[in-house]
Amino acid sequence: MGCLFSKNCLGQVPYSPTPSKRKESGRRGAGVGLPHSSSDTDGEGVDQLNQLSITRDSDVGINRLSRVSSQFLPPEGSRKVRVPLGNFELRYSYLSQRGYYPEALDKSNQDSFCIHTSFGTNPDDHFFGVFDGHGEYGAQCSQFTKRKLCENLLRNNRFQADAVEAIHAAFLATNSQLHADSLDDTMSGTTAITILVRGRTIYVANAGDSRAVIAEKRGKDIVAVDLSLDQTPFRSDELERVKNCGARVLTLDQIEGLKNPDVQCWGDEEGDDGDPPRLWVQNGMYPGTAFTRSIGDSIAESIGVVATPEIFVMELTQDHPFFVIASDGVFEFLSSQAVVDMVAKFKDPRDACAAVVAESYRLWLQYETRTDDITIIVVHVNGLADTQSTETGVNVSVRPLQEVVQVTGSESPSTLNWNSRTQRPRHDPSRIRLRAIESYLENGHVWVPPSPSHRKTWEEEAHIEQALHDHFLFRRLTDSQRHVLLDCMRRVDVKPGDVVVQQGGEGDCFYVVGCGEFEVLAVQEEDGKEVTKVLHRYTAEKLSSFGELALMYNKPLQASVHAVTSGTLWSLKREDFRGILMSKFSNLSSLKLLRSVEIFSKLTILQLSHIAEALIEVSFSDGQKILDKNECLSALYIIQKGRVRLTYRPELLSPNSCSLLSTLLDQGCHYQENDEHVVEMSEGSHFGQWAILGERISSLAAVSVGDVVCAVFTKENFDSVIGPLSKVQQDDLKSKDIQDSSKECAPNSDASTCKKIQCSDLEWKMSVYSTDCCEIGLVILKGSDTMQSFKRFSKRRIKELGNEDQVLKEKELLKSLNPSTCVPRVLCTCADESFCYCCT
Repeated sequence: MGCLFSKNCLGQVPYSPTPSKRKESGRRGAGVGLPHSSSDTDGEGVDQLNQLSITRDSDVGINRLSRVSSQFLPPEGSRKVRVPLGNFELRYSYLSQRGYYPEALDKSNQDSFCIHTSFGTNPDDHFFGVFDGHGEYGAQCSQFTKRKLCENLLRNNRFQADAVEAIHAAFLATNSQLHADSLDDTMSGTTAITILVRGRTIYVANAGDSRAVIAEKRGKDIVAVDLSLDQTPFRSDELERVKNCGARVLTLDQIEGLKNPDVQCWGDEEGDDGDPPRLWVQNGMYPGTAFTRSIGDSIAESIGVVATPEIFVMELTQDHPFFVIASDGVFEFLSSQAVVDMVAKFKDPRDACAAVVAESYRLWLQYETRTDDITIIVVHVNGLADTQSTETGVNVSVRPLQEVVQVTGSESPSTLNWNSRTQRPRHDPSRIRLRAIESYLENGHVWVPPSPSHRKTWEEEAHIEQALHDHFLFRRLTDSQRHVLLDCMRRVDVKPGDVVVQQGGEGDCFYVVGCGEFEVLAVQEEDGKEVTKVLHRYTAEKLSSFGELALMYNKPLQASVHAVTSGTLWSLKREDFRGILMSKFSNLSSLKLLRSVEIFSKLTILQLSHIAEALIEVSFSDGQKILDKNECLSALYIIQKGRVRLTYRPELLSPNSCSLLSTLLDQGCHYQENDEHVVEMSEGSHFGQWAILGERISSLAAVSVGDVVCAVFTKENFDSVIGPLSKVQQDDLKSKDIQDSSKECAPNSDASTCKKIQCSDLEWKMSVYSTDCCEIGLVILKGSDTMQSFKRFSKRRIKELGNEDQVLKEKELLKSLNPSTCVPRVLCTCADESFCYCCT
């Protein structure tokens, strides 16, 4: 079905990475303002590059590539282009959403994308690309790559004859041009995933961890088939390759000494909990990339992060209804199959893009405290007839997709098992997310819904719920979330002619029409003139709503909404929407209750989260028996509402049972009634923890006092979700042993002596690494054989770069870290006229 090409099928390309070099940062300030939208067509036949001649008029077509159109699609929907060879149609749409970073709300979108229909002189060529920038200058690197890659591809004189060779050369040439440019790519770069459609043949080129997926009909099913493999250390072939280039591959936990750095502690992407394996130089804690190929990243290139693309070629058939190309912001928490299933539900690719982006955004907030930049292109393949053979002009050897073989001598192992084992999405909260939850459990800081400003009638609530019932943004909300959302929605009364939202302005509210009529207006160009058109009419009878994207980020609006009649809107603010999403998934109330259970007190937040998800809610009416005295309690009960009355007779219990029951006395009101001991337990209390330990206690009775709701958790649930308690205890001991050994291995220098030393007491031996304002080296304390690492900052350079605050923050950060084998401990600091020094 397809064939994967690497550089060696094109002839030998020098493999040794070029030495990294330093560049003056900040010299390309103008690049900061570059837009992140696509270089896209303005309409079929209008912005095509069909005038481009590869040999004579290449500059004409390349100048057209620099045109950047509006990010937003025209109101009528997605765009179409005809492919003469094969007589079929491509219908496409796209969406790029800036990430939500609480600590940097104005951070630019580092993703970019390009769509060129057609591409070059051939009307059968169409090009789609997504570029995911990273690092301080990631936005500029992705823009640079988007522009230069297309230019290099069109200028290559082998482009028409051998697209594989031309694509490979274009990736490497773009990488070299980025190194040579004044733009600082030492610690910045971009991944790149591109698809060239040439008639019925598609060429997929990938460098990094973005992804291309095609849908394939198999009987009644539509199956996702990956057209690229994420290039990360999770892949054994990529791991072996970068290690051979000198990279250390460690997670942050290993770098920080929390896990053994000599033992591979990661499995697949599904369980990386936001701490994937990263690449580091041998004697430094940089660059820390979680991918193994990219464009730019000149320092990472020295340890094997290369720009060489993996190129996959296949033929489209009538069994391929669409393909998707997207950044890792989509695939971090969504599998390829999940994305294909979502896209398949929509006839219009524009609606599919919005749905996938919204779901990706929701999952980011579920498992993280932020969201990544999210970019997607969806392309429908319509009207393609199945023929025995189609002349493409390229001799392509087609292989079954399940076993794609690279040419002998490739930098990667010879056989790639083309499957999705290493491309599973994450399903656990990140460590940062878990720390945020931990902070709440300790300090109680959490988003609080605003007080309802208007008490809604049941008819109003029913109307809002009906309008949101099938909406892709809200359909997965829990019942409790829906109640909070209804309280957050505020009434907005309007008069005829009122402007609710203005085209080009920024909005932060989503609206449901309560009553009245509203027009959607947009200013468009027709025959060189601006014309205002009515695109839609919203009414309560249609269950109309608008403003979905405003819930995710602030962005210029595509159209205006005016009130035609007097009416009522119900608005939801972006801040409240995010608060609702983030508060749901942490199960904060359940976690707080679970943390109070002694046997759970040593479990991690992640383990507690898994238990919280497995809790079963059981209700009891007043006076109902929860437990009969002739039965043995088989589960832990946490009282969420109401009171429970427990009774027992001590003389019928074993000493061990009495000891276990003693924990109940601290939680409730204890007294004696006739010959029985009574414990009345209220909301927030629990009983039955001994069942998790495998202990059995009979002669205990429990009855509800009033209406009672309990969260129930059995030993079987615990063993399946967490594992046997004995194993959990053993893992806890092992973790302590590793941390203790790390502390023993940490440098045991006499800190009190070091605090007294002066700069003149130190003898500089050698430089290990230098940056734009500091140098790291090794020093010896005069009169001893003790070697210490030493960092010195140039006062002049710090002042020139304005990095005074950054240096002070770095000093305080290093002083606050726990000592370990991989984290240096600050022993002393000093300064002279030229430098500030930090001895570790």
